[in-house]
Amino acid sequence: MRGDEIIGQWSVEAGYHSSTEDEQFVFWSDGVGLVEYARPGASECVLFGWARTAIRTVRLEPHRCVRRDGDAVVDGDVPEVVEIGYRITREKRPLIGEVLPVLYLPAPFAATPDGGYGLITREPAVYFTKMRRASS
Repeated sequence: MRGDEIIGQWSVEAGYHSSTEDEQFVFWSDGVGLVEYARPGASECVLFGWARTAIRTVRLEPHRCVRRDGDAVVDGDVPEVVEIGYRITREKRPLIGEVLPVLYLPAPFAATPDGGYGLITREPAVYFTKMRRASS
């Protein structure tokens, strides 16, 4: 089971007025993913392997947690493996004025586990690809 519908870059702030903080999930087609909560001067990123195990269910296997505070970068505690359900809806967001896919994925290690993550792109930004390489 591939789970192609969740591949891409998803943001809690997609379609809303800009904020000084955001959380984004990124899923690559090869089964690698990450979630990053970022605010000015600090961020926390959990890298994980992922696989769809049933319809609308994924297994997330975290293998690294990296915290950045200013110039300091430290490894944090790696969260436990989880198998959780997800759903994708279509919602209208204020700034976009059109309907976009929104992912609800209640990962216990996410900063906003009950937030809806709007799809930004199916091809994750270079920033996340570089983060993935640097953290592997």
